[in-house]
Amino acid sequence: MYNFTEMELQEALKPISSLISKSEKAQQKLEPETWQYKMLRDNLKALRYAAALITGDTQNKNEFTQGELHEALHADSSMISKVEKTQTKLLQGTSHHTLQQNRLNALRIMQSLIKKEMHLRYSS
Repeated sequence: MYNFTEMELQEALKPISSLISKSEKAQQKLEPETWQYKMLRDNLKALRYAAALITGDTQNKNEFTQGELHEALHADSSMISKVEKTQTKLLQGTSHHTLQQNRLNALRIMQSLIKKEMHLRYSS
């Protein structure tokens, strides 16, 4: 569950980086008080944290509190649910279906990495 090869991690970083970029662009078009803006803010925080875990950026990795790790896990679960729902509407074998599958794989790796970090930090 927690052990991934360097190649798997690098492959997961691509969709995560893409989601960060797309979310930042979408967020710029929204008013800060809207729920969509706040959702994207939470998703971006979780995605950036996952990128830090993958790249080993210890400065960003250590900034998260236990509560923020739980929030990141919640945001990730929400993104997984949305991608799964979207993917069911797409024809298997199409580029859109493959894109969603790659995102889904990356988000599941992200979920495992966050859980691993929580376990390492807070299990006694």
